[in-house]
Amino acid sequence: MFALISAIFGLLLSSVTLPNGIRLIELRPTKDSVEIIAGYDEPGLTDLASTSAARTLIFDAFATGGNIQLINDHDRSALRLTVPQWALPMFTDLQLSAFFKDPPKASEKVERPDRSPPDFRAQVEEEIRSALLGADSRSEQYGTADAFLAISATIPDTLRDALGAIPRRGSVNRPESESARLPAERTLRFKSDLATGAVIFAVPVPSVYYKQWYLILLLDRILHRAIKVPFQTTLVPSLRPHYYGLEIPIAQGQFPEPAEDNLLQELQRLQLTLDSGYLLSARQEALQFLGNEDIQEWFASRGIPERLEEGIQWVQSVTTDELRAGVRDLLLMNRVIATWAPKPQQTTVAVENLSEGNQGQRPSPGAPQARRPLPEGAAISMAPFPPHNDSAQDVDVPQRLASRVSLVASNVNAVFVSGGTLTKFDHEPDAQTLKSFEKYRADRILVLTPASAIDHAREIWSGFKGNDSGETGVPKGPVSSGDLPAVYVLKTILDLKVIQAGWWPDVELRIDANEGSALQIRADAEQRQRIIEWIRDIAAHPPADKDFSWMREVAIHRFNAVRSDVQALTWERDPQGTIQDIGTIVPKFLQDVAQIYF
Repeated sequence: MFALISAIFGLLLSSVTLPNGIRLIELRPTKDSVEIIAGYDEPGLTDLASTSAARTLIFDAFATGGNIQLINDHDRSALRLTVPQWALPMFTDLQLSAFFKDPPKASEKVERPDRSPPDFRAQVEEEIRSALLGADSRSEQYGTADAFLAISATIPDTLRDALGAIPRRGSVNRPESESARLPAERTLRFKSDLATGAVIFAVPVPSVYYKQWYLILLLDRILHRAIKVPFQTTLVPSLRPHYYGLEIPIAQGQFPEPAEDNLLQELQRLQLTLDSGYLLSARQEALQFLGNEDIQEWFASRGIPERLEEGIQWVQSVTTDELRAGVRDLLLMNRVIATWAPKPQQTTVAVENLSEGNQGQRPSPGAPQARRPLPEGAAISMAPFPPHNDSAQDVDVPQRLASRVSLVASNVNAVFVSGGTLTKFDHEPDAQTLKSFEKYRADRILVLTPASAIDHAREIWSGFKGNDSGETGVPKGPVSSGDLPAVYVLKTILDLKVIQAGWWPDVELRIDANEGSALQIRADAEQRQRIIEWIRDIAAHPPADKDFSWMREVAIHRFNAVRSDVQALTWERDPQGTIQDIGTIVPKFLQDVAQIYF
C-alpha cells in the first residue's frame, strides 16, 4: 500500500490556491511534452472554448503540433493541451491568464447549430439531481473558486502573479451539509417510449473530502455481490455533492413495482444480516478501484492526493457494523426512486388513401425563417515560435519483401490494403495479425512499423502467404501521389482558419487513407461551402510568403499526425514514390493544387 500512496504523490509536485480561489497544480514533468489542463470544476460549460482567449490557446497548441482535447466530465469542463516542451513559453506569458480573466460573454459566444432537446434519460437524471441536491445547487458559472490550472512543469512567477491579479468572481458555494440534505424522500413515476424500463434508486453522496463517499464505495461493491438480479450502479468522484444511483432494467412485459419492492427488501435484509465475507471482498475491490491509474490522476489533477490517501485508510479500517449502519442510512436518508415501465409492443397498420391520387408534396405553412449569417471569429495573430529544432521528415521508400508484401518504417504499427483500409494496431503485428490479411493479394499489402521494430516485421511478413487469386486494389480519390504533400499543407491552413472561426471541434478536415486521397471535410452544408470558398480564394490569391512560411512550419510540426496516411496513399499510387519534404513546398504549388482539385 505504501507503493500505491507513493505513486499517487508521484503524479503531483505541488498545489496552491490563490486568494481569488484559482487553484494552481504542478504535475510531475514528462520527458518530451508538457500537459496543460485549464478549466473549471463545473460540468456542462459548452461555451468554454468560445472566447478569443480560448481560441488563441487552441490555435497556438495546434500550431506547435500539440494535441487538443475539450474535457466535459461529470464534474469539470476544461481544455487539455499537450504541447512540445519548447513551446511552453507561448502559453505561460499572458495566454493562460487571459483564458481565466475573460470568461465567455453572451456577445462573444460562437453560435452553433440548434441542439436537439435533451433525451428522456438526461431529463430523468436532471429530475433526480434536482430532487436530491436542489434545483439551485449549482454555483455561478465561471467562478474563480472553481477555476484550476494544472501544468506538468514549473509554473512561472509571472503567470502566478497574472492569475492572482484576476478579481474574484462568482458566489461562494453553500456549505455541503446545507445542499446535500434537502428533503427528497419520494418516488418519481415517468412515462417513456423506451423499449426497456428501469427502477433507479438514488441517494445523495458528499464529495470525496468525506468518509461517507468511501463508505458508499464499499457498499456498492457489497450490493453487486448480494443482489442477484442484473443491475448497474453509478458512483463518481467529485468535489461537489453528487448522488449514487442503482439501476435495474425492466424488460418488456414486466412492471417496475415488483423490482422496486424486491430491491428495498434486499436492502432491509442487508441492514440486519451482512455477511462478513462480503466486507473482505468489497474492501479488496474498493482498494483496487482507488489504485486505478485514472483515479490517481483524478485526485492528482485536482491537487488533493492526500484525500485519496485518507480514503484508502478509511476503506482499510471500516467495520461490518459501520457497513450495516451505512445500509440503514441508505434507507433513511433523503432518497429518490425513479421508475418507468417499458413501452408495450404495438402492432401498427399503415393506411393509404388511394382516392387522392399522386399529389405533390405541400410546402410547410408560414414564411421560412431567414438564414442567419455564418459567424466567424476574430483574426488570431501568428505568434512566433520559440527557438527549437524540428525533427527531420525522414520518410523511406517502402521495400518489397520476398512474399511481395511491402514494408516501410513509420510512426505507427499499421497494415494498409490498397483500395481498402488502413488498420492501426496498438502492438506489433504477430502471427494472428497476419491471418486476418490472408484473403488479400500480398502485393496489395503495405506494412508500416516503427524503425525499432522493422527487423521483426520483416521476419514475420517475409513468410506471408496471401490469396494470389484475390482482387486487385483500385486506388480511391483524385489526388496524385506527388500532390499529396501540398494538399496536406492546404489542409493545415484550413485547420487554422477553422479554429480561428470558432468552429473547432465541430468541423474536421482529414487526409484519411481509408477514404482515399481526396481531402475529407466533415461540416454542415454552410460551413462546408465557406471552406470551399477559402480554398478558391487561395487558388486565386496564395498566402503572402511570410504567412505561408509560418503555416508551412505548422504543417511540419503536425506531419506525424498524417504520416502513415500519406505514406499509404503515396505507395498505393507509386510503390517506389517519394514524399516531398514539407519544408520545400512553395506558395505556387499550393495555389496549383487548390486550382486543380477544388
